[in-house]
Amino acid sequence: MEREVRMRETGVRESGETRERDGVAGLLALLYREGLLSEASEGAEKVRPDFFTANSREVKAGAFFVCKGYAFKKEYLEMAAGQGAVLYMAETDYGVSLPRILVKDIRRAASLAARWFYGNPGEALFVTGITGTKGKTTTAYILKSILDAGRPRKTAVFSTMEVFTGKESLVSHLTTPEPAQLQFYFREAVENGCDHVVMEVSSQAMKLSRVYGERFPVGIFLNVDEDHIGGKEHATLEEYVGCKIAFLSQCDTVIVNRETRFFDQVMAGCRGKRVILYGHDDSCGGRIRNIESDASGSRFELGFEGQWYAFSTSLVGRFNVENLTAAILAAFVMGIDAGTIQEGIRSVRIPGRMMVTEYRGIRIVVDYAHNYLSFLNVYQAVKETFSPKHIHSVFGSQGERSPVRRRDVGVLAEKYADYVYLTADDPGYESVTDICEEIRRHIQKPCRIIPDREEAVWAALSAAEPGDVVILAGKGAEETQRVRDGFVPYISDEKAVQKWIARQKEKGR
Repeated sequence: MEREVRMRETGVRESGETRERDGVAGLLALLYREGLLSEASEGAEKVRPDFFTANSREVKAGAFFVCKGYAFKKEYLEMAAGQGAVLYMAETDYGVSLPRILVKDIRRAASLAARWFYGNPGEALFVTGITGTKGKTTTAYILKSILDAGRPRKTAVFSTMEVFTGKESLVSHLTTPEPAQLQFYFREAVENGCDHVVMEVSSQAMKLSRVYGERFPVGIFLNVDEDHIGGKEHATLEEYVGCKIAFLSQCDTVIVNRETRFFDQVMAGCRGKRVILYGHDDSCGGRIRNIESDASGSRFELGFEGQWYAFSTSLVGRFNVENLTAAILAAFVMGIDAGTIQEGIRSVRIPGRMMVTEYRGIRIVVDYAHNYLSFLNVYQAVKETFSPKHIHSVFGSQGERSPVRRRDVGVLAEKYADYVYLTADDPGYESVTDICEEIRRHIQKPCRIIPDREEAVWAALSAAEPGDVVILAGKGAEETQRVRDGFVPYISDEKAVQKWIARQKEKGR
């Protein structure tokens, strides 16, 4: 799938005969049943919008405009009205002369309204949701690879890396899209001939009700650990864990890692569900044994429903066996046979995850690792798989995120790396240098701050010697950097490596 860096209009085409015939009366009835409707202005039920958005910059004639967001201002609604909006939904009457729907919870109402506008397209798809502090993207692509190996129909994927709806791939800037975009993508997936969607469901998506009203025939709970605490994310660890667990209430069958932290709380969130545990002991319905992992890939056995199956894959690292197991169990639940699963995982490649390149005895690992668990897994996998002479680690930390994450990645670099290069990783409104200085407080090893990421990559590669491993962490296959409130192009770590290799060859090195 070729990834394209471009913006896309997410407001939407006509869909739903009922909406065309009855206007928003059906939506009002839905909001009333859900206990969300406060009031509707006279005549609002007769409005027939032909566009849906929560972005005032997208509004066009005939738009249904949703007033939501941390920093929403009345002027955004006035702008929407001036551009032809015919209806708005909000928690507050803004006194603008448009038909209005007032609700008690705008985020939940927005999700239901988006589903209604697009004709509930998720109901025409088998949607598997995946949540966890680490491993969501890897597990999503493993499951997509299995599904693609076993069926003629297409599989859509909504991930941290991309949105693929059956024909083209778009760069993703949110792990789980906002409701208007999500329902647009569901509708597009249906129209493009997809029958399955594999999607990541983030804690923020649950906190902000982005998937409110959706049902997931299969849900996967990988793990949960301290992350995404503070600032614009979660106020406390308890809130973060609670948002992860809340996802389970929307699933029918749940596949749960037996070794996750907060296991008892997770299981309490699974009441009334079919639950399949996976792990390494006899209590697990999916039991893992005989793991082998080296530079060529991984091999292991999985017991499920009284039978043992042998699997091999190109993915390296023992930690990936757990991600593989979660995806395999989801495939078994869907009725996919073991032979198809074996074919689907044999040569799977995950964009930006443990991507290994070798040049003149130097191994270069590109990985999206950006928090404690993912960094720990990468460091341990590198040590176990390659037995490096030295580890050169290139990374940064996102702006406007928890200081705990910066402490954690610094502590791990001090423990596992020999040489550290701190650089840009989506700084947002913060200074790259300030972020790096905060990380460096926890590092005593040789450490350089090089704000330009491509320059930092080249510095680490140029310093490495045969037998060393260079880890490029944080950006994976991403081709943008988040700077202030926008995204600027970035060559990507993988392409920066290839550019460096080409330069070495030119010099005869």
